[in-house]
Amino acid sequence: MIEKSINELILYKNLSSDPVLKNAWLLFSKYVEGIDAERFGRKTVFSVSAALWYDLQREMLAIVGHEEVQANYWQNYLCRIVGASDNIFSRLAEKGTYKPSSGAAAVASDPIADAVFELAAQELVVIRELYALDFELLANALEKGTGIKKGQENFAARKVVLAGSSRRQRIHEALTADTPLKSVKILAEYYYTHGAGVFEAYDSFLWEGHLMEVRSPDPIRMDDLIGYESQKKALIENAERLLAGLPTSNVLLYGDSGTGKSSSVKALINGYKDRGLKLIAIPKNRIGELPDVIDLIADRGVKVIIFIDDLSFEESESSYKAFKSVLEGGVNARPQNAFICVTSNRRNIVKEVWKDREGSDDVHLRDNLQEKRSLSERFGITLVYMSPQKDEYLEIVERLAQNAGIALDRETLFEQALTWEIRHGGRSGRTARQFVDALIGQS
Repeated sequence: MIEKSINELILYKNLSSDPVLKNAWLLFSKYVEGIDAERFGRKTVFSVSAALWYDLQREMLAIVGHEEVQANYWQNYLCRIVGASDNIFSRLAEKGTYKPSSGAAAVASDPIADAVFELAAQELVVIRELYALDFELLANALEKGTGIKKGQENFAARKVVLAGSSRRQRIHEALTADTPLKSVKILAEYYYTHGAGVFEAYDSFLWEGHLMEVRSPDPIRMDDLIGYESQKKALIENAERLLAGLPTSNVLLYGDSGTGKSSSVKALINGYKDRGLKLIAIPKNRIGELPDVIDLIADRGVKVIIFIDDLSFEESESSYKAFKSVLEGGVNARPQNAFICVTSNRRNIVKEVWKDREGSDDVHLRDNLQEKRSLSERFGITLVYMSPQKDEYLEIVERLAQNAGIALDRETLFEQALTWEIRHGGRSGRTARQFVDALIGQS
């Protein structure tokens, strides 16, 4: 039984403020009081209401989702709380202060990091005891003392076994390791790989003045994108440099609509999310808040792609000047753990109009045009996505149809695909995908 109160936790203080854990702690504390009383010959029953037990069970039932581990409901809940804990230990681990194979801080001369590691090991003793709580034992005692029904209502003790369990299975392994020292090492590796706090459970986020998790991201992979091999290669190499801690370049992807610019970025995240790569998408109407996003991630260990999709500025807009300042390294320079990825349908993100060319003299004309064109020149990598030629379009259709298991002869498939693209906006990867989806619906 737990010998140290969760109220004494320092790093993992979020456990002591969690209402579900507090209720469980109260129930087991009363259970221990009853056991102690019986040791001295005093008869006792639980001095808590059955409502507390049922409240706890409702919470256990509510947590089941897609991010479960192969454990019981109670342990799943605790895995979530430990994984999401944002504390100095998880932050240091996220930065790689504690290497996966080392015992303590990677820099032995850092007394604070060493002390934090030791404190984490001590607190893991308490958390491991919480993890091992026996709710069957508690239910038996409660049934006897309060008349609760322990059968189907004991969700806390019920097993959750899902195929392909999530990354949080690693937290389960940490909390069931042989020793607290092994537990803290595994957790340090976990935070280093997946991030801490808000970054831990998800890989893609939308900026709405704060980070909002994208719970059902587009599952597209690079192999799903047919063609544009040199463009995909450049994106992958830049991401590899980011993950390796090397200098990276901001990226501009421009070209025709539906050619896979946005999909390439999302596929990049899906390919590297197991190595901790994150995406933060910023809508154009919040581009002025880009410095806030940079401030949020600048001191973190996570590696981030800041994604701005379908970006363009009208000639009357001046916000592009602030954006250009960030790109070229202004007061809020881009941090080393991130690069900016922008998609646009045009090379010159700031729209040019004829009056730009009507300056009073040649000097004014050049300055006016250069000011607007200079934004696109601030990207170290520029990738062009043009509409595919006929043969390329038909190759995309054929491969998509094969992947979908569509049994049409090649001649018929191509004939229908060409008819479809004429009626649906021209050749593009998006048009090919829509055509094949329509065939799937007909089968």
